[in-house]
Amino acid sequence: MSHTHKIAWCAGFFDGEGFITIQKRKAKAKNGKIYEGHYLHIGINHVAPKPLIEFQKLLGGKITYYDKVTGNRKPRHQWKASCQEAANILKQLLPYFHNKEVVAKLGIELQETMGNFYKVPEEIVEKRQQIREQITYLNAQD
Repeated sequence: MSHTHKIAWCAGFFDGEGFITIQKRKAKAKNGKIYEGHYLHIGINHVAPKPLIEFQKLLGGKITYYDKVTGNRKPRHQWKASCQEAANILKQLLPYFHNKEVVAKLGIELQETMGNFYKVPEEIVEKRQQIREQITYLNAQD
């Protein structure tokens, strides 16, 4: 199978099983200041590790195993990537998406607002929050 076919397979699998979110986190620095930020986060939760291992080989990311479950749920594996790595992965998969195309474009757009800011301008913070809200809305429709 060619590399292009493998990427198309990854896109199809991600289109059906994956997620794209924008996380908002707060962190307290040593100087006592609290910093807030938006972070692009993508992943796939799956019981079988084999397709996730293929993802990791082709695209990068990290795989984590979760064995603490409740009810009739099975232990699962999670493939994930964040920030610039996630945006780079979405750019590779984007041409093959059907379901997640709009959300992927928004995630890439958010990542493109990242830069070396001493203080992030308020209009950038507002834009990031708007993108986060759009993604949350679109994910709820899916």
